[in-house]
Amino acid sequence: MKFKYRLPDEWLSKAAELEEYANGAMQVSIRLKDGRVVRNVLISNSTNIIATRGHKELPFSMEEIVDIFQTDEDRNPSNRGDWEFWDKWE
Repeated sequence: MKFKYRLPDEWLSKAAELEEYANGAMQVSIRLKDGRVVRNVLISNSTNIIATRGHKELPFSMEEIVDIFQTDEDRNPSNRGDWEFWDKWE
C-alpha cells in the first residue's frame, strides 16, 4: 500500500526518533520555510503523513519542511481522536 504523502528521505531518520503515542502513530509539529508551524500532524510508522487535524488535504508541500519536532502536547495529546484520514493510494 502506498500513501499520498510520504516523507522525503532526509526526514525519515528524524521521524524515527520521535515518540509514538499509539500503534505506530506519532503526533508532530512541522516548521516550514516561511516560519509557520503546523501543529497536529499525524505520521504513521515514521514514513507517511496521514492526517493534519482541521485539514482535508496536506496544508503545505513536502519541500517546505525545515523541521519536524514534538511538543509536550504532541508526545501526550489531550485529543487523540477527531482525525480525518486522507485516502491511501493503492
